[in-house]
Parts: sequence; C-alpha cells; structure tokens
Amino acid sequence: MSEALSGTEGLAARVSDAVPEVEARAEADEVSAGRPGKGGKAGKGSKGDKSDKAMTVPAGAWAVMFTVLGASMMDLLDATVMNVAAPSIRTGLGASNTEYQWISTGYVLSFSVLLIAGGRLGDIVGRRRMFMVGLAGFTLMSAVCALAQNPGELIAARLLQGSASAMMIPQGIGMIREKFGRENSQKAFAIFGPFMGLSAALGPVLGGALITYSSWRWVFVINLPVGVLALYYANKVLPTIHHRAGDRPKLDVIGLILCSAAVGLLVYPIIQGRENHWAAWTFLMMGSSAVVMAVFGLYARARHQRNLDPFLETSLFRKRAFTTGTMTIFLFFGACAAAFAVSPLLLQVSLGWSPLRAGLTGAWWSLGTIIAMGAGQAFVKKTPRRVLHAGLLTLAAGMALSALIIRHYAGHTFTAFTAPDGQRHQIWSSGITSWNLAPALLVCGIGMGLVFAPFFGLVLAAVDDHELGSANGVISSFNQLGSAVAAALFSTLFFNKVESGGSPFPATQLIYWLAALILVVTWLLAFMVPKTARSEDEIMI
Repeated sequence: MSEALSGTEGLAARVSDAVPEVEARAEADEVSAGRPGKGGKAGKGSKGDKSDKAMTVPAGAWAVMFTVLGASMMDLLDATVMNVAAPSIRTGLGASNTEYQWISTGYVLSFSVLLIAGGRLGDIVGRRRMFMVGLAGFTLMSAVCALAQNPGELIAARLLQGSASAMMIPQGIGMIREKFGRENSQKAFAIFGPFMGLSAALGPVLGGALITYSSWRWVFVINLPVGVLALYYANKVLPTIHHRAGDRPKLDVIGLILCSAAVGLLVYPIIQGRENHWAAWTFLMMGSSAVVMAVFGLYARARHQRNLDPFLETSLFRKRAFTTGTMTIFLFFGACAAAFAVSPLLLQVSLGWSPLRAGLTGAWWSLGTIIAMGAGQAFVKKTPRRVLHAGLLTLAAGMALSALIIRHYAGHTFTAFTAPDGQRHQIWSSGITSWNLAPALLVCGIGMGLVFAPFFGLVLAAVDDHELGSANGVISSFNQLGSAVAAALFSTLFFNKVESGGSPFPATQLIYWLAALILVVTWLLAFMVPKTARSEDEIMI
C-alpha cells in the first residue's frame, strides 16, 4: 500500500509541474476568444473553480494523517492504560509507595517538560526527522519497560519513553497542517480529534483486558508491532520539508533551558504534592515557576527585538484563536482528567471492581465518542464554534448526570480488610452498576467527540508555517498541564475526604459537579474563539 501511496505522490508532483503550462495555454485561448485572462475580470465560473481547487485534498495527505494518527493513538493508549495497570505493576515488581508514584508519573513529568522543546526542534531539524526519532525511541523504550526486572529500571525507561514522546507528538499536527494546507486541514482534524478522544476512552478497556488475561508486561509489548508498523509507513509517506539556505531557524539554548525549567518547576510539585502532603517546598517551586517564566518572556521579547530566532514564537500569543484556544484546552482537559482520575478511585479502590470491569464500563464513553464522530461532521464545516459549544455543554451535562446517578445509587455500608502490604482498605456496597452508569458516560462521550471535531482546525487556522512547531508544543503542554493540575487537585480532594473517615460517594459527586462547573466556564471562554477558521478573525488587536 505504501508503494502505491508513494507513487501517487510522485504522480501528483509531475502533474503539478505541468499545471503552469496548461494554465498558460488556457489563458491564451481565453484571450484569443475575447475573454479576459487571469489579469482581467473573472468569468462567471472563476469563483467556483477557485473554491474547488482550494478544497481539493493534496495527494498523499490522507496517508500522512493516518500514519500520524496511528503513532499518536499508540502514545495516548499507552498513557491511559497506566490508569488501570499501575496497581498490578506495583504488585508485580514489589514497588514502594514512592516508586509506585514515579512509575505512574515519571512519564508525565519528562513528557511535559520537553514538549515545547520537541516542537521547536521540529522547526529546526525537520518535523519528519524528529517524528521518526521520537517514534523509534518510544518503541524501543516500550521494549525496555516490558523487560524491566525492578522498579528502578521501569522508572528510568518511563522517563526516557516520555522524553521520546515529547519529540514525536508535537510534529504530528504540524505535518498534517502542512500536507493538507490551511484550507483543507479542518477535514483531517475532524477525524483526528475524535479518534484521539476514542483512544483515551479505550485505554482503560485495553489495559483491563491485558492485565486480566495476561500480564502487565503486555501493556508495553503491544506497542512494539504498532510502533514498527508506524515507523515503516512514516518512512514511506511523511513529507520531507527542506529549508532554503538562511531560512533554517537556530536553536535558542538559553530559551530552551528557561522554558523547560519553568514547566518542570510547575509540574514536579503538582505531581509530588499529595505524596508529600503539600509541603512548603511544593508551593515555593510553583511560585518560582512563575518567576522563571516571566524571565523567559522578557528574554524572548529581547531576542525578537534583536531579530534573533526565539525559542518560542511570541507572535502566536497575538492571535485570538490560539490564545483563547490554549486556555480552552487547559480547562477542557482538566475537566476530563477529573473524571478519569476519580472513576478508578471509586470503581476499583472503593467498590472493588476488577480492572476489566472498570475498563468495560468506560466503553460507554467510547461509544458516545463514536456517535459524535458521525453526527458532528454535518455541522463542523459551516458552524464549527457552535459544535464546540454544543460539545462543552453536552459534556457538562454528562458530568452532572454522573453525579446524580452516584448520589441515587450510593451505599452506606462497607467491609474492612487488611491488604498483604499491611494497609487497611474498605470495600463499599452500593447499587452502582455498569448499566446505570451507561447513560451518563454515553452523554460524556458524545460531548467529548463534539469538542474534538472542530477544535484543532479553529485553533491552528491562523498559525503560520514557521509557528507550527511552537504552536503544537504549547497546545500539547497546556493539555498535559491541565490534566496534571486537575488530577493532582481532585485526587487530593478525594483522598482527603475518604481518609478522614468520609464516604467516597459524596467526594465523587463533588468532583463531578466541579468538573461540570469547569466545563461551563470553558463554554463561556469559547465565545472568544472565532466563529469560523478564517484567518482574518484570528488576529488580536
């Protein structure tokens, strides 16, 4: 198949070489016939011809999109599978509480810190090259994770795996935008977004099945054939963009250090805060993150004034769609992370469900996403912002419905026991089942699918080609930051209420209500996103 795709791209290149000659002949024929050529007034059909040409998807573009999508889905599945795999890994390797924390969060830390750097390196050395380096590193580290014999080896491999992912993920959306062009990118993102949402929902299902019927090591082994296949097609179909002499941006090393340090100083205490009872040093680190980021901003502006290549394209933040879009991403993924964090805590920890049962229950969310994938396409092209608004309100309604269902079926008794590690646990009785949770999860999935369908097209529509690497890195970083902040805060809220002798049901209800409130705030913020993906709507005055 790849040979056929490559051949198609070659044919497209030869046809494009011939286009100027054909157009010249056509214009000459028009002039000789008394009709105006390109320099004259457009004929009746000119506008339609121009529109048809703009909306034609370039040859090979879909091959690029699905190659990038495959690698990105593998990465997201790996991250979400850990939600149900981590307890089994802890038992299998005999990890301590601190080691268990790092197995779960080490990947997130290295991934978050290096995301913006990965995006900028794609601008400098080439997105195709960085994508393939990251994909190869991610696949190799998956094998190392599967073979790990102790917690230290697994933690080191997860840190390196997150670093490789940070090199890979920011390149994907940029290559899709480059290949499809600004006019057609919405077609690709309308498919890309929902599939990524589907991956996030399917991760716990896949993880539960692998752990129940095999071993936690298969969570990483399954990445190997997918990664090798993605590498093969990436080498065949991804475009190679060559910079002209003098056009290649230079790496701003000081900017890289400052920006990465600012992100790290924020993410690390957020991840470790609950484990360390939110000691004073966690707040000092988060405060110092703001100081370092301010220094980075002043440094980046100084480089811009001296016409030097900045580490991060500051022009991005003068574009309304991008600026409001990144804040929307932060809040949206924070609300989703609240649900993804509290669900296993309630179902597996408090109710004693197996990983497979909890994962299959989450399949209702996946089904809703699939439904929205089809329904949203009819409206995305004409009214993308309305689809975005509808998705946010639908997801908020799903969160609220989840809270009401949990309240209705909450239990009042529990069975206490002592685990092999010496810790006391409580398994609560309740009327909650996969079936009575289904309506709320289905609505949540529909909301997520509707949000993803128009989102990337709206945010990236006015981003110029030289800004794509920075834009992708910033978008991915805000995604991770929103998820990390929400997961830390809401899991802390849950454990504080439960460990103080409270029931898990009111704590879970509160978190779902707070997630619904965040989504309503996000809905209000989304009114600042342009109604369409037209570039003239996106420049901030």
